[in-house]
Amino acid sequence: MSSVVYPVVALLALVALAYKIPPLIRDPRSATRRALAAMLACLVWAPAANTPNVYVRIDELLGMPNIARLIAHYGIIGFAVSVQLLLLHWTVADPPRRSTWFRLLAAGAAATAMAAFFTLAPLDITLTSEFTIRYGDAPWMAEYMMVYLGYFVIALADILRLSWRFARLTRQRYLRIGLRLVGSGAVFGLAYCVEKAFYIGARNAGWEPIPADVQQQMSPLLTGPGCVLILIGFTIPSWGPKVAAAGAWLRRLRTYRRLFPLWELLSRATPEIALDPGHTRRGAVRDIEYRLVRLVVEIRDGWLALRPWFDARVARAVPGDDHDRVQAAVLAAAVRAKERGETPAERWTPQPGGGTDIAEETEHLLRIARHLDGKRMVTSS
Repeated sequence: MSSVVYPVVALLALVALAYKIPPLIRDPRSATRRALAAMLACLVWAPAANTPNVYVRIDELLGMPNIARLIAHYGIIGFAVSVQLLLLHWTVADPPRRSTWFRLLAAGAAATAMAAFFTLAPLDITLTSEFTIRYGDAPWMAEYMMVYLGYFVIALADILRLSWRFARLTRQRYLRIGLRLVGSGAVFGLAYCVEKAFYIGARNAGWEPIPADVQQQMSPLLTGPGCVLILIGFTIPSWGPKVAAAGAWLRRLRTYRRLFPLWELLSRATPEIALDPGHTRRGAVRDIEYRLVRLVVEIRDGWLALRPWFDARVARAVPGDDHDRVQAAVLAAAVRAKERGETPAERWTPQPGGGTDIAEETEHLLRIARHLDGKRMVTSS
């Protein structure tokens, strides 16, 4: 599990970091951008160091058994403090310096204590994902893990407090979504800390409540989703609006193409409805919002122009009470009647009954277009 989850997280963070480096270069004094870059760098560092193949190579390169574990844990501490500082600058216009220094000193104190306990612990065998299983009850490792987990719990609680508090206050949609995702990621991190502390405590009490093969998978299962949620949470304010705009553009394009056959039918019957016939075409992709509004207006103009050919007998012949289906049948028959020069013996006079705004009007015309296409009325003669 760790050989899959950790590289994926590191790769996602690396992509995000590459995207955020240019803005940092342009504005290196921005505390927010510095904290974000540091967070992403640590999110590359920690999972990469925890990846089994990389873990072994680090130990071989430095010649110290399991030093990669300390390096990975330092990456996690750097990640946690970077998230704290990023949230602090996201949510407070001008945070006091003591808030920043307090968090940095807490991280430094935890890192120093961890180094001391790690040096005292008898780590004589290089093991990767089995580190906690192998050394869970070794001398000084309980102290090492309690310092690491204790700091991480405090940092995650701070992250959770800041993210959920300001998610309720901000009016910016994607910032609010991002803060809630960060808070959800912190919950995964807290679950990791609780599980790890429980396992270490139980091992030191002579009890092994979780089978080794299950324990081996717990860290990537809990930390992986948490890291991804935090990563998405901190980056979604920059790419979320762009994705939403692209989605809206695609929806308008699809609507335009679904309405185009209806416009084409009506413009053949009444060519003068087209403001610019060369500008209206099925494959249009530019200025799609304007084109769609123009298409809806011209369809409605063509609809109104056909009212003298609306036949009440056609309306009565449609089974059921679906008004949209009735309108579609009457409209298709009116096009054919106008082409033949036939005036209906009994005119159908109800108003089109579209919508009160362009959105409702568009939805109404889409329903008509679906009925026309379904019944193949547009090609009947």
